Amino acid sequence: MMMTTPDERVRALVRDNVIKPAEGERLLATMAPRPPRRGFWLALNPFERFGGGVAAAAGLALAALSVAITRLGVRFDGFLDLHATPDAIPIGTALLEQVVAWPLPALLFWAYARLLRRRVRLIDFLGVTGLARAPLALAALALALLAPEAPAGTPRLTPGLAALAVAATLCLAWFLTLLYQAFKNASGLRGASLVAGFIGLVLASEILSKVALAHLG
Repeated sequence: MMMTTPDERVRALVRDNVIKPAEGERLLATMAPRPPRRGFWLALNPFERFGGGVAAAAGLALAALSVAITRLGVRFDGFLDLHATPDAIPIGTALLEQVVAWPLPALLFWAYARLLRRRVRLIDFLGVTGLARAPLALAALALALLAPEAPAGTPRLTPGLAALAVAATLCLAWFLTLLYQAFKNASGLRGASLVAGFIGLVLASEILSKVALAHLG
């Protein structure tokens, strides 16, 4: 299966005998009237339409784009972090940063969901977590283009730095929104286990990515 949507998840639950066919039909009936989301809503939650292998391919493309952006003098030095550097980092370091920022956190999110729900797929977490990183790639590109405008050695706020700060804040908020929707969609969790798990996993991913880069990079 190349895409995981809510309808497909319900059918998979029926196929795996997790829920009864009649219950599955009732769930599908309640979901059917919803029109497909577009535009703004799709930008906040594309995972109702894209998941599994499709999202994983998008995540791989975004990781490749992120590696290319490092040639402009940007580092992805953590799950949430990126900053400008004077020179492009070695390609091996750039690849390592993408591993600890994408597959490693996806594995953590999957492991948590698997502890609470038996039937979750790693490919779904790889896909949605990778696709959710699109705003960070945009923030990195903005950083690469606007950071040279900042005068060295002075704290003075320039138009370039102000625009960069706004762009970075918006991209981080967008990333966390996408990541939350991604985790919710891939795990099927709800309530406290979803919210508390998401907060804890984001913090754990950031800490673990920093530790991994410190020891491996």
